[in-house]
Amino acid sequence: MIIIDFETNTMNPQDVIEAAAVKLELVNNEFKVVDKFHRYYLSRYPVNPYSYEVHRLTPEKILAHRNGASYSSYFSEDLEFIEFCRGVKTLIAHNINFELRHLEGLVRFEKHFCTMKENKNIVKAINRNGSIKNPKLDETCLFYGIDFDPLSYHSATYDVSKTYEILKKMNKSF
Repeated sequence: MIIIDFETNTMNPQDVIEAAAVKLELVNNEFKVVDKFHRYYLSRYPVNPYSYEVHRLTPEKILAHRNGASYSSYFSEDLEFIEFCRGVKTLIAHNINFELRHLEGLVRFEKHFCTMKENKNIVKAINRNGSIKNPKLDETCLFYGIDFDPLSYHSATYDVSKTYEILKKMNKSF
């Protein structure tokens, strides 16, 4: 199993500017992290002001985070990410459809598990119209009593770590 989170610049497939993932194994009915992946990438598109508002990643910040990294500059060309995912059957994410859009054509998983969708009728977050909606990551953490730092939200590594904590609280068997 892999938990993945992406920060992106646009909605174009594979336009990922930060990728984080943890590989999990189920050992004695407990999830254990067995490997980690984290990288920053450049975008082929101008900075999207709406995306920037969410994650605050500029090309200059990305270059500083990369700090002369030798891996690919662009997510779509990072063969090490594809290798990291090889052989894994289950993808886990909070709002998995978002991550799947950016994995298009690169990696496939047999099973998908979305902590957002799975928690819709558990968390029962309410939208402006008073209807139950898909809960955001912070709303799901609040429901499960997981500490949540709004200033760290939308860092791919932070979001993966919170999705992992949610998964452990859910007691879901795979």
